Amino acid sequence: MPEQLTIAQERLTLAAAHWHAPEETPGLWLKARITLTLTEQDADRTQRYQDALREVTLQLAQEHERRERFRQAVFDTPDATRIWWLDRHLDDLDSLDWDVFKEKILPLVGAADDIQSKAERIAQTLLYVWEKLGDNPGQHERFMTTVRTVLDHMGWSDAIAFLTPGESSAAHSSESVRVDGGVSRPVAEAGAAR
Repeated sequence: MPEQLTIAQERLTLAAAHWHAPEETPGLWLKARITLTLTEQDADRTQRYQDALREVTLQLAQEHERRERFRQAVFDTPDATRIWWLDRHLDDLDSLDWDVFKEKILPLVGAADDIQSKAERIAQTLLYVWEKLGDNPGQHERFMTTVRTVLDHMGWSDAIAFLTPGESSAAHSSESVRVDGGVSRPVAEAGAAR
């Protein structure tokens, strides 16, 4: 390798550049300048190795730069990632699987906690809870009563209007529900009794 040859020559030059006396010949002082060379065949082989090493290093650097630009362009924001995912499936929209996107691709995004992702997670959680409640209207009402109570307790009474369109928080706070053996209580009290 040319660098190793240069390093070896510098070390030898440094060792032999100062005047020094050999141990077995007193009165004799030596100083030298040493030049190392490779044979033509070794120099060609070394040059081919250096060229191949340089090419591989350049390819790795280009690949790293390409991946970094791809990451910045595609995975910087959730919206950019969604557009990329849609673009990849434009030729075959039937193969577009948003569940795979949410499970495998979206977690790779730098800012995966965007509003749409949070809203989807909350919606999935609420859907799961709603499915667990089953078809029992009493379970549904008890759950809604508890949610209203929590919202009211947190001081978020204005959010109660989002639970059931057309109803106001005032209607819910004065409404009464039958719980535990048919005793009628106001919503806030019924939620706390649970």
